[in-house]
Amino acid sequence: MEPLKAGVHVASITPFTAAGAVDAPVFARLLAHFEAHGAQGVVVAGSTGEGPSLSTPEKVQLYELAAASKGTLQITAGILVCSLDEALYLARQAHKAGCDAIMVAPPFYYPASQEGLIAFYRAILDASRLPVVLYNIPQRTRVKITPALVDALIDHPNLIGIKDSSGSPRALAQFARYTPRLRLWVGEEKLLTRCLQRGGAGTISGLANVYLPRLVRLYEAFLHGKDCRGLQTLVDTAADAVDAFPAPANFKHLLTHFGFPPSPTRPPVAELTDAQRQALNRAWQQVGL
Repeated sequence: MEPLKAGVHVASITPFTAAGAVDAPVFARLLAHFEAHGAQGVVVAGSTGEGPSLSTPEKVQLYELAAASKGTLQITAGILVCSLDEALYLARQAHKAGCDAIMVAPPFYYPASQEGLIAFYRAILDASRLPVVLYNIPQRTRVKITPALVDALIDHPNLIGIKDSSGSPRALAQFARYTPRLRLWVGEEKLLTRCLQRGGAGTISGLANVYLPRLVRLYEAFLHGKDCRGLQTLVDTAADAVDAFPAPANFKHLLTHFGFPPSPTRPPVAELTDAQRQALNRAWQQVGL
């Protein structure tokens, strides 16, 4: 199976209308915006995309919309569910829609044993007609993708990579030992240079919704052997400024600075307060874009 390209993939927000439905025209505009600013791909219905708050039909709708508007982008379908049957259904629908890969988080309700996680992922790997990326985000799922789990799955031809959003340099280093057999993307942008230095493929980034050109410049600077410290410092500063406010409401608000309409979040994700929006505006101005 064709791997996802190295580089910067955007963990896209899901734009909603004022009535709370998926805003298809704005989503198409977003994808065009990401493509124009150098993204290699987009992940839809992931954490930043409020994937766990979307209904199954809405997830499928996003897969179809993204595939129809992808241009040169690669589309990865986020699968963040507890039900194996639902995961298998979404994997089939992602392939049918024309997505390029699926990214699968571990089920997050039951305290699954290692054997249970292996069975969950192996069933998906066996059934999927798309390449599969493991998604490690234990601060959300309370379930870790461990080296032992990767060891049990690594020989499967459908497994192509790992996204590590743990924010842990130690976890990143553990996953890096699987490169180049598996591609490694980091979700914590402050670890991007470290990821690349360890043979990683780049980042699948929520910050890229609003800071894409600098992230692309950092990736390209590394490819050309340039000193990345200054660009990494800029990314760190932007990440600190934005991450001080709840995601994905922070990204949705900042996208209005790029000409996109306001997009509500979906409960239980809260909207920013007026005071938070004003503080985020001030912080964003100091970032210097």
